[in-house]
Amino acid sequence: MEINQYLSLLRRWFWLILLGAAAAGATAYYWNSSQEPVYRATSVLLITGGSAVNDRNAIQLGGDLAQSYIRRLTNYEVLQQVIANLGADISPEWLGGRVQAQHLSNSQLIALSVTLTDPELAAALANEIPTVFAERNMAQQLERFADSKANLEHQLTRIETELDTAEAVWQHAESNGSSTAEIDRLADNVLRLRETYSRLLQSYEDLRIAEASSLNNILIDEYARVPTAPISPRIRNNTILATVVGALMMGGLAFLLEYLDDSVKDPVVLEQEFGLSTLGFVPSFKIKDGPETLIMVTQPRSPVAEAYRQIRTNIQYAGISRDLKKLLITSANAGEGKTLTSANVAIALAQAGSRVILVDTDMRRPKLHRLFNYANTCGITNLLLGMNEAENCLQITMVPNLRLLSSGPVPPNPAELLGSQRMSELTDWLAEQADFVVFDSPPLLAVTDSVLLSQMADATLLVAQSGKTAYQALAVAARRVLDVNGYIAGVLLNQVSQKHGYGYSYYYQQDYYQQGTQTYPTATIKQRLTSLLFWLMPMR
Repeated sequence: MEINQYLSLLRRWFWLILLGAAAAGATAYYWNSSQEPVYRATSVLLITGGSAVNDRNAIQLGGDLAQSYIRRLTNYEVLQQVIANLGADISPEWLGGRVQAQHLSNSQLIALSVTLTDPELAAALANEIPTVFAERNMAQQLERFADSKANLEHQLTRIETELDTAEAVWQHAESNGSSTAEIDRLADNVLRLRETYSRLLQSYEDLRIAEASSLNNILIDEYARVPTAPISPRIRNNTILATVVGALMMGGLAFLLEYLDDSVKDPVVLEQEFGLSTLGFVPSFKIKDGPETLIMVTQPRSPVAEAYRQIRTNIQYAGISRDLKKLLITSANAGEGKTLTSANVAIALAQAGSRVILVDTDMRRPKLHRLFNYANTCGITNLLLGMNEAENCLQITMVPNLRLLSSGPVPPNPAELLGSQRMSELTDWLAEQADFVVFDSPPLLAVTDSVLLSQMADATLLVAQSGKTAYQALAVAARRVLDVNGYIAGVLLNQVSQKHGYGYSYYYQQDYYQQGTQTYPTATIKQRLTSLLFWLMPMR
């Protein structure tokens, strides 16, 4: 598919894409506007240890601790204490689902976020949770060394008491002139107690150092502030996103519908895949019952009338290589505009100065006599049955050079009559009386009448309604004509919408006609009188 085909498709389905985008955007806006705004408060926590903060080992230790602290920050006991401290009317379970902790990589930092509909409570909780956890964590770590310290302190107190007593006894013995052996013994005891005290004191200091180096806690590096803007719903962003998604979905649906749609829209496909050339395009117009549909008479300066003139020119050029006097106009199915096309093409040929006979060979559902406001009392049926002379059934119309031969009374066996030798002779006689004989015939896929007539005609023109006639139906109809050695001059694409790129020229013509209407009259006096007489012409 080329870029202009994509653009044409988007133009055709622009209303659907716009509708989908508007519906999705409006729904998203309404839904988001009805939601209660949610706020997020975030505090930044710093993990501290016994080493300096900028020490590499401390950073590594802080990173390892962060993973465990993230889980411990939101345990039940911590949240329960936080709620009690703030006096909030919430449960720990409910709060736990609204607290999120995240380790900031390559650092000793943790981001703690609380998401609530109350911005002030969210900020208070984001600051209170790390405070409670720090106190609880410090108490837990100090408890590990409490027994060892108490034991050492007890031993130090006991040894210190014994040492004081030993020193007092030693000094008393020296002052009273005790024996040298006794004094030496007391001195050794004092030395032993002093050594024991020193060892216990060193152990105590080592324990304190170990305790201090192993203590890890959390400090609030950045306190949470009361948020002023909600994090959700983001009405503008969500509305824009929903609008874009809605447009994309409807665009995809349009492509899907286009892919599934097998109706005739592109003359290039007709030419490349089915070998059917296009003789012209008729822009879409409002179809009414009766003579108003004869655009060539009632609206001779309209783009539709110009389209029929272009088709007339193409038919004349197609007749250069071979004699095209008997033109059979048909379609694949009913309701695709073959009768209107037959009438207007015949009028266009007559207005160019050619003698034209328009024949209604649709003996099942004849319509041409109603378009021209004639009675259907004498027609082909009468001629084939030998009930009337041909000259008596040819009716002169208000269009110069155009005569009408209606179908006549509806017979019980149309196919037999149309396929008879008498019909072949009648078509030859009609061709002698005019420059062009235009046959309006039944749909090819409905009955065999048109297949029989295609053998007698010089060329068959297939009418296809844009957006309605299926490619395969048109191909089958064309094959039926070719199977009996009929000649297909081309396809007349009917009711072409302005959205289709290949109909652009007629809408440029419409703009041309609509400009300068004061300078160029919409119809000549002769054309106005012809139209008036056509309307006033009594039923004959």
